[in-house]
Amino acid sequence: MKRNAIMLALGACAACFAPGAQAQGFPAKPVTIVLPYPPGGAIDFLARAVGERLSTTLGQQVLVESRPGAYERIASEFVLRQPADGYTVLMVAVPHATNPALFPALPYDTLKEFAPLSHLVNIPPVLSVNPESGPKSFREFVALARAKPGEATFGSAGNATSTHLTVELLGTIAGVQFTHIPFKGDAPAITEVLGGRVQATSNTVPAVLAHIKGGRLRGIGIASRERLPALPDVPTFVEQGYPDAVITTWFGLVTRAGVPKDATARLNADIHAALGTPALRERLVAAGMTPVGGTPEQFGAHIRTEMDRWAQLVKARGIRID
Repeated sequence: MKRNAIMLALGACAACFAPGAQAQGFPAKPVTIVLPYPPGGAIDFLARAVGERLSTTLGQQVLVESRPGAYERIASEFVLRQPADGYTVLMVAVPHATNPALFPALPYDTLKEFAPLSHLVNIPPVLSVNPESGPKSFREFVALARAKPGEATFGSAGNATSTHLTVELLGTIAGVQFTHIPFKGDAPAITEVLGGRVQATSNTVPAVLAHIKGGRLRGIGIASRERLPALPDVPTFVEQGYPDAVITTWFGLVTRAGVPKDATARLNADIHAALGTPALRERLVAAGMTPVGGTPEQFGAHIRTEMDRWAQLVKARGIRID
């Protein structure tokens, strides 16, 4: 009996060290980044570039799953239906901060039900025109709006999108009203400017980078404090006399509220380390993106500031979803 007891004890100890017998640390399986935008394009590139690097640092595969539509709400609601375990994260952008003002009946509380994870990148919007028929500078565009109301037109990716709100904010800062023409996405708005049928369009840098470098569009202003390395010839609005025209199209990652602190800390640390990797930074900067990083608290403060800023604009300009 004594011998049997010893064997049982040894067996129990062996089980303690068997694979999977102990609770594994985070992450123990693949992590999914849910993307609220269609596959392809600059934002998909960002998610996959960051995910690729994270796969190495986390030691687990990082997948990218696209769930586009409804101003990020489809992806947001999907993530809220997943377990609060850190294995499903959501990439968010400006709509994450504007939706509470645009949708009074939003089916979730942005601040209470989501937890900030990390700021990823900033992409300053650029205002572009047709180089042959458009204004030569932002000052000329403002002058046109004052002299001939209705003729200073701009195309956006759609009503209440970040590209629309950017120009509304520029108009507020300059004290003029530009005429908004919404389209279903960046591509048709850019096409109309290329054809000279619309005066200007506001876009993230990656959407117009090739057109500006190829001379098909002229960038008449970029909403950053300093000129962007990817577009060194495009002047900032600040240097054109509009010091408050610093606007950021930003992207970051959030999780459901309630994710364990150790999972959040591990994800944040690895994201921050990934953004500091020279190879990844070079890829992002070449695409017109500025890596940011930082703590969850810093990203949370940024989101709250953005919510306040855009809510004021939405109210002042009477912006509504069609």
